[in-house]
Amino acid sequence: MTHGRKSTEELIAEEEKKGEQVKARMAELKARQRVEERKRENHRKIIVGAAVIAHIRIDPRFRKDVQNALNRAVIDPKHRAVIPDLLTEKAFLEAMRAAAKKEAAEAKEAAMGANEPAATANKPGEAPQQGKGGPDPEGPTTA
Repeated sequence: MTHGRKSTEELIAEEEKKGEQVKARMAELKARQRVEERKRENHRKIIVGAAVIAHIRIDPRFRKDVQNALNRAVIDPKHRAVIPDLLTEKAFLEAMRAAAKKEAAEAKEAAMGANEPAATANKPGEAPQQGKGGPDPEGPTTA
């Protein structure tokens, strides 16, 4: 009776199978690495873009430089359609006026909402009101 000694051909087949598994695992790890690098790069772009957008609001010379750079670099009409306020001074000023108008309307709406009395809620530390006339002029009663 022969013990389980493998032939050279069987050993080669096993090693080739292991090699294929290693190659598949390497491909999987490299794909994961590319995804992680893409996420990190996109995060960097978001941070830098936010900083640039914030700075163009306060520095007109920087804004002009960014407008010039974008007008040279962004040529695809669908991409230009997303950033019109960053391409020209006129569009920038219109966007800033629209944003200020929206902000003022939201602030007015918030102020109006804050001035409306709550239906049943009392401010912390405030005694509950009795009827429409406010607190009882004679003070609280004890039973």
